[in-house]
Amino acid sequence: MNFLSATEIAQQIKSGTLTSTAITQHYLQRIEQHNNTLHAYVYIDSAAALRKATECDRIYADTKANGHSIESLGPLFGVPICIKESFLWLGTATTLNYPPMKNFKASNTSYLVQRLLDAGAIILGKTNVPTLLADIQTAGPLYPTCNNPYDLTRTPGGSTGGGAAALAADLTSLELGSDIGGSIRNPSNFCGLFGLKPTENGHPNDGHLPPLPAEVSGNTIGLSVLNNTGPLARSAHDLELAYKVLYQPDWQQLQHLPVARPQNISTNLKDYKFAYFDSLYGIHAGKEACAGLQKTIQLLEAQGASVEKTAIPEALAERIFKVWGCLFGFMMGQNLSWPIRKLFYLQFRNTLNQSSLPAKKELKLGLSLDFMAFNQALAERQAIIAELNETFAPFDAVLSPTSMGPAFEHNPKHNPIALDGSTMPYLDYCLPFVALYNLSGHPVLTVPSGLSESGLPVGISISAPHHCETSLLQIGKLLENQGLTFIPPTQFQ
Repeated sequence: MNFLSATEIAQQIKSGTLTSTAITQHYLQRIEQHNNTLHAYVYIDSAAALRKATECDRIYADTKANGHSIESLGPLFGVPICIKESFLWLGTATTLNYPPMKNFKASNTSYLVQRLLDAGAIILGKTNVPTLLADIQTAGPLYPTCNNPYDLTRTPGGSTGGGAAALAADLTSLELGSDIGGSIRNPSNFCGLFGLKPTENGHPNDGHLPPLPAEVSGNTIGLSVLNNTGPLARSAHDLELAYKVLYQPDWQQLQHLPVARPQNISTNLKDYKFAYFDSLYGIHAGKEACAGLQKTIQLLEAQGASVEKTAIPEALAERIFKVWGCLFGFMMGQNLSWPIRKLFYLQFRNTLNQSSLPAKKELKLGLSLDFMAFNQALAERQAIIAELNETFAPFDAVLSPTSMGPAFEHNPKHNPIALDGSTMPYLDYCLPFVALYNLSGHPVLTVPSGLSESGLPVGISISAPHHCETSLLQIGKLLENQGLTFIPPTQFQ
């Protein structure tokens, strides 16, 4: 029963070869056995999960007995999953690992979480996050530091670090995560998973925090930029399953509306044209990240696919990081008080001082909440997107590293990170390849390329044109079929 995919679980429950109760008990037992080591979950509702599983098994038996179609049951019927702590779920803590919210409990449920429940999923609990989701590690004052299942001395990434650790250690089958600066992709990369950042889709009323709720901040917010919600899984097929559940059109809120964009759907990788790049703004990926990228390129070429190197001009990259820093400041600071915004900046300032990325002044400007600066940043963003679309236009998909290397050792002071016999500034190691796509809004799929020389997972990022998730997921499934698969951590098998 170990390391079944969500798709396999759903199929086996509907075929009668597995009960929801059995797979739920499996995960709860593994959570009890391993969570005190990993600190992946920060809230577990064992009794409610088992009640729901029992109810699913009763419904299944009644459906069979009455001769009704099993397919009428939801696509995630009886499948145990988890959700990131930052999603509202009625009656549960949603603290963002942030002391002013330590007693906050959700008074409603995110409609994304509700869609999972309506599809028949069983939520085991909520997973660990860093403070205000604003780190590439998963640590903070309210919850224990989350550990990477492949090496407990290392981070699983952030901010969806708890969910990534839970998936990699087989404490769940799916995770609902979010991403404003690599928060789906870096954890997927560090934990050997598949992760999907869709075409920019986050908005302030989807039940994801931040922005902070009105009960805490005193005001209601209507702004969302850079933010995305999306699934993490051990299989590309599971991402497709979750994507179809989560992002059907929401006509009431005018979100996730259908886009009639042609998709390239083929059963052969040779029918796709790829590009790749391995450096950005003069920052080069390390040898282990490049080895994972080259392995993927060689696999594609062996299948007859066209792969050519491309580059993003340094001047364009500089504009990207400046606008990302400004809009990130607006997004994070929009309903924080001025003293908290100032503290937020001071916490980032030292890290930005070490970094070669040009974003310190822009972050400060964003946190000022000056409307004209915001207006100008949005205009510059649109110009940048148009230039990137022109650069990527000849290709179906573009490959790049996700971070500069595999998961790094726990680093609470954000010191430079060891890489290839030297060190690299903290933000330079983790941010360039992911922030690019938060700024551009393109969909990005993280795919595991295998284990590095040090035995740690390394994942690659694959981007596609806006609203081409169907094509992107097809590429992911084809790569998975060719051997780019999740490899379980030895000590959790």
